[in-house]
Amino acid sequence: MPNNIRKSRRNSWKSVAAFLALAVMVAPAFAKPITKIITIAEHQKIAGKQLNNDVYTFRVDDTKLVVTLKNKVVAETTGRWEPRDTKNDGDAVVTDANGQIIELRFSGEKRTFIISGT
Repeated sequence: MPNNIRKSRRNSWKSVAAFLALAVMVAPAFAKPITKIITIAEHQKIAGKQLNNDVYTFRVDDTKLVVTLKNKVVAETTGRWEPRDTKNDGDAVVTDANGQIIELRFSGEKRTFIISGT
């Protein structure tokens, strides 16, 4: 096989690999926001706001979390996703000893949303 054909095939594979690498990096930017309704049974805090016994909507869009109650924004904060080995069994909020929400676990997700600055 002539050298110019080998170079052409090699360059084609490099182009495909570069495209796939770019697609993997850009895909999270187009990820669909996750919205879950979670009942808070105890007094818990997030982003300096007190959440009392009620049903809240938690919406995570990439690194931004918005918490609403009856269509009114009650808290906003940022965070990051961390991968997990297994899928979460259910929706849950995890708090520290002071009642501060430090992470969110959403059913069926193999990742957990870690709240920043807690």
